[in-house]
Amino acid sequence: MGRLGLWVAACGLGGGCASVGPPRAVLEYAGQEGGLQLFVRPADGQVYVDGDYMGKVSDFQGSRVLWLPRGLHALEVRRDGYHTFFRQFEVTLGLVEIMVYDLPRNPDVR
Repeated sequence: MGRLGLWVAACGLGGGCASVGPPRAVLEYAGQEGGLQLFVRPADGQVYVDGDYMGKVSDFQGSRVLWLPRGLHALEVRRDGYHTFFRQFEVTLGLVEIMVYDLPRNPDVR
């Protein structure tokens, strides 16, 4: 059985770390792929990786993982009435990155 490691940033869910990016955790396992789990609100936000629609945030929460090839990827989470979240991240074989973030409301959109 593989080792299990966990790293969590010292920021809360409320977006208080916006200047340094959202808090995240990384789980290590003995797999041959890399992945991403999203704990983003609202859960019905649309997830895009490298410009391709992947599903809703809720599709990649809990034990569900978005498996991706290793390398650099661009993640976008969109939802009407909210600011779009964008982040580049590196997928490493054998790691699942966990992203935790609240999309801030966009007061200009109703």
